Amino acid sequence: MSAVGGVDHRGHARDLHDVIVVGAGPAGLYGATLLAREGLDVLVLEEHTVIGQPTHCTGVVSAEAYNLYKVPDHVVLARPSACMIVSPSGAAHRFERPGEEIAVLDRGGLDQALAGSAREAGAEIVTGCRVDEVAVETAAAEVRVSDGRRFAARAVVLACGVTYRLSRQLGLGMPPATLHSAQVELDARPADAMEIHLGRGIAPDGFGWIVPLWRDARPRLKAGVLLWGDARTHLLRFLAQPTIAPRLQQTAVSPVRRLLPVAPLRRTYGPRLLAVGDAAGLTKPVTGGGIFYSLLSAGFAAEVLIEALAADDLGAATLARYERRWRARLMPELVAGRWFRHLLTKLSDRELDAFAAALGSERVQLVIQRTAKFNWHRSVILALLRQSGIKSVLFRSLFR
Repeated sequence: MSAVGGVDHRGHARDLHDVIVVGAGPAGLYGATLLAREGLDVLVLEEHTVIGQPTHCTGVVSAEAYNLYKVPDHVVLARPSACMIVSPSGAAHRFERPGEEIAVLDRGGLDQALAGSAREAGAEIVTGCRVDEVAVETAAAEVRVSDGRRFAARAVVLACGVTYRLSRQLGLGMPPATLHSAQVELDARPADAMEIHLGRGIAPDGFGWIVPLWRDARPRLKAGVLLWGDARTHLLRFLAQPTIAPRLQQTAVSPVRRLLPVAPLRRTYGPRLLAVGDAAGLTKPVTGGGIFYSLLSAGFAAEVLIEALAADDLGAATLARYERRWRARLMPELVAGRWFRHLLTKLSDRELDAFAAALGSERVQLVIQRTAKFNWHRSVILALLRQSGIKSVLFRSLFR
């Protein structure tokens, strides 16, 4: 469907797109692809001049993401075979891959691949185009960009990541809970396992991570921290640890920092408006991972918009179907994950040592093998809470 004519509030002619997507990350580009495949006129506006830059994401996904989007092989940087949980005392507990293939993606490459799919489907992508304001009108939504241009559409999808300026402006607010993260990618010695590092000194209310990969035939790693507070300082301290520093072949440069939501917006829809992915606050509360939820929520948004555009009904009551669909699928996971994270943040280093040791026991490892799924944490959380060694540690944190 091609854009049709209209006028702006000053009487000037303007094209009317079916959908404008604000942001060219995974959520925005995947949603744009699905919408354009239905013959809809889709315009994607991206603030940065190069899609996929800067990179804010570690890029770890499971094979389940391929059910939504077939990730090209050239985007895969590594396929780790195991994960190590390192306790505050330095004890390491190894967990083999539990039946799911895990891949580390070149996040910039993923975005570029998704952009290619969106263009192939018929979507138009404009880069270097910062959206300053979205105004929802009776007959359309107007999108105003920093260079003075104005675009109009029957509906707008906010897929602008963790920039909540537009969601606040439109009355959707901000996620009720957020954390801070910092990450670097450095040359390093080869490794085969991802690592999760626990400890109050490493990352209060969170954790540190190391993810090995290969780029341009060189072994490298991504290292980061997720916490509440000064993520940059904690990351540099983490990299300076005697168990990590000798593995690095490169001095840490200025890390990439970002805000990370760990709870969704209270409302992710409005008249002619939907928010998806990080812009909706949809990430996994335990790990902060967002790629799979971005793709999944974009799929729900596309389904609802296709129905609403066909019926020419883009009111809030109709678009509320989107929120009902993602809530039915994701809310049990989000509630369980956020509650589990809350318990973990109250544990002392000594209790985290006991928690990690319990996780590493043969009995609990068997439970994890049976119940763990990379994108769905509720089942393994409930199974872990039935294990005496873990239950006794977490039970004490309920009373703090």
